[in-house]
Amino acid sequence: FSCSMHAMQADKEHHFDEFAGEKEHQFQGSGRNLIIRTYEDFMQNAIGGVVTRASKDLARWATEVPKDWHGCQTVELGSGCGLVSSALLRMGAHIVATDLAEILPHLEYNISLNAYSGCDEWHVQALNWDSSSDRAALRSKLGSSGADAIFAANCVYTRDTVGMFLKTLKALSGPDTLALMCGVPVPPAMLQDGETSIVDAFLSACPRFFDSYLLEVPGSLEDDEDEPRESKYSPLALQLARPHGLRVSALADGIWLFKLPGCPCPSWLRPLLVLESTFGTS
Repeated sequence: FSCSMHAMQADKEHHFDEFAGEKEHQFQGSGRNLIIRTYEDFMQNAIGGVVTRASKDLARWATEVPKDWHGCQTVELGSGCGLVSSALLRMGAHIVATDLAEILPHLEYNISLNAYSGCDEWHVQALNWDSSSDRAALRSKLGSSGADAIFAANCVYTRDTVGMFLKTLKALSGPDTLALMCGVPVPPAMLQDGETSIVDAFLSACPRFFDSYLLEVPGSLEDDEDEPRESKYSPLALQLARPHGLRVSALADGIWLFKLPGCPCPSWLRPLLVLESTFGTS
């Protein structure tokens, strides 16, 4: 089972024909002004062929933070159109963009739209999250310290993928790695009473692998008409969010940082919420 598929939460008024053709995305911040080009093709590449809101939020965050990405070895999981990787490449990072093997031609084309002539600081690679050999092969390429940063947008799309995703993050991480994620699907309307939402499954599993930090809540989540339904199926998220004045949707669609247990969060970050690791505790 290949796991680097994506979940997409498109606005209700969107139609599939909107997710087609070449588009431009502008990101500004920290003295940067980037224009990233993408080619979207839903009909040919399904969800992997479109740019999601979470991808835009994560690329914007990477552009705005006071972090010099030049020379950093970065990995993107479930890259799709490669928006985040392309933004990092334009900021001087060395990128490895990963996804399903069948998505790689689409991904490679998209990154080539943003690579400077003669730039060879990028490549695409198939990665099956459920394959220990795939994880080990990529880690070997990264070296003993792991990636400098890992990015993932809309990658956790079912409860079954939570463990695989977190194992992959851990396999590619070292003490100094910044593992960043944005976008966990909110509970769908068909969720049955008694079922655990994906966001609750995710929040329950994270402490077994990492110290987890909620860094930012996108402004578009301030007013959420679906909050009562999401809270009903996400009691853990509600329990964690309420003391901080946050909504369940903030935990689902916010930007998270994962650090190996005991490895400090960078001082230039100001987390909104912290989940400490339970790794090694009884």
